[in-house]
Amino acid sequence: MTSERKLEANRLNAKRSTGPKTDAGKARSSRNARQHGLSRLGTEDDVNSGPLARAITAGYAERQSSFAMDDLVRANLWLGRIRQARHDMLTALMECPNAKLAKRLAGLERYERPIRAAQRRVLKRWLNEV
Repeated sequence: MTSERKLEANRLNAKRSTGPKTDAGKARSSRNARQHGLSRLGTEDDVNSGPLARAITAGYAERQSSFAMDDLVRANLWLGRIRQARHDMLTALMECPNAKLAKRLAGLERYERPIRAAQRRVLKRWLNEV
């Protein structure tokens, strides 16, 4: 059981740590996790998806209806974005060694792992249909 003194201290601390109050502070804190843009893994269309989809489907036109083409194209696009982010971070790290940047570079695996898993699932499903 927590003491009354500790409860009061927790209440006072909670009143002080309610986040930014100004519009500028709120706008700045809303961008805290947007260092590389990979945290917004969505389903938006990409201008490169058309040529990539055609390249992936070359030779598989008869199986295209059952093949989860959109998922494979999306996974490959995101892997390309992750590779580009890794390249940019490595370039910046070579120019100016920084422990914070090295940590961010190591954190890219967090984004790459689920995309690779999705890609494997699609390919496994496709191989089972062949």
